[in-house]
Amino acid sequence: MRIEINRIVIRDFERKDAKNIYRIVRENNILRFMPDWSENGDSPQSYYEYIDWLQSKRDSTDIYENKRYAIALIDTDEMIGMVGMGLEDMLNEVEIAYFISEKYQRNGYTTEAVNELVNWCFNVSDIKYLILTIDCANLPSCHLALKCGFELFEKRTPIGHKQPNMESDSYFYYRKYR
Repeated sequence: MRIEINRIVIRDFERKDAKNIYRIVRENNILRFMPDWSENGDSPQSYYEYIDWLQSKRDSTDIYENKRYAIALIDTDEMIGMVGMGLEDMLNEVEIAYFISEKYQRNGYTTEAVNELVNWCFNVSDIKYLILTIDCANLPSCHLALKCGFELFEKRTPIGHKQPNMESDSYFYYRKYR
C-alpha cells in the first residue's frame, strides 16, 4: 500500500524502518499503552521478521487480516508512526490501531493517517463500521478518535479478563460507520 496525503505517506513497512520502530515503541506513552510492540524487540534487527511478514501481505485488501503500515513524512520518507487495522480477537470486529512518535504528536499527522486508512477500508470492503478500543487513561487518543469522526459507543469493563495492552480495567469502545 502507498497512499500519499498532504504531509505524510502511508506505506508498507520496510527493513529500513526497523531502527525507528525500535526507538519509537520505547517512548513513554507508546510503551505505556502498546507494550506488545516492544516486548519481543530487543534490537532493531529483531523487527525484520515482522516487517518481512507484513511485506508478504502487501497486496492484500482483506481488512480482517492484521496489517500495519508506516506513517512517514512525505518529504524525507522517515517513518514516524504506525497505522493499521485487523480483526480484534476478543470482539470479533475490525479495529483501527495507531501510534506516532512523541516528537511528532499534536501536528495532525495521526489524524490524517487514521482518516485516510478508514476511507481506504470502507472503499475496499463492504464493512458497515470500524472500531477503536482505547484505554480510559489514554485521553489524547480519545480526543483523536472524536476528531476522526468515531463516536463513543460505551465504556466497557471486561469481567474475568483484562483487555490486552490496557493499563486500566476499563476501556472506551468507539465506532465509525460508513
